[in-house]
Amino acid sequence: MLHINVLYIYPKIIEINKEINLFRIIDNNIKETLVFYCKKESNYKIMMMDTMSGENKEILGVSKIGEVEKFIKGIEKSEGTIKGLNSLEDIKKYILNLKCK
Repeated sequence: MLHINVLYIYPKIIEINKEINLFRIIDNNIKETLVFYCKKESNYKIMMMDTMSGENKEILGVSKIGEVEKFIKGIEKSEGTIKGLNSLEDIKKYILNLKCK
């Protein structure tokens, strides 16, 4: 059974070295995390890092910070569903499908 916490970092901390920490999904039982952050280049790239596998993946590219905030709002609305999933792998798949909507 997962014990999931979602820690929202943005907008408390804005930009450091052209990166913006957005939020983390933490499984307190296995001590692994999905880290979501944004790289600021000509556009914003929302990235996901899995601390268990070391995978670092771009999941969404957007042109405005408002679109990043919209992505975070979608996660906030889905937090109950996310916490009910069976594994961090299932959570990754869910978020990848969510960002397409």
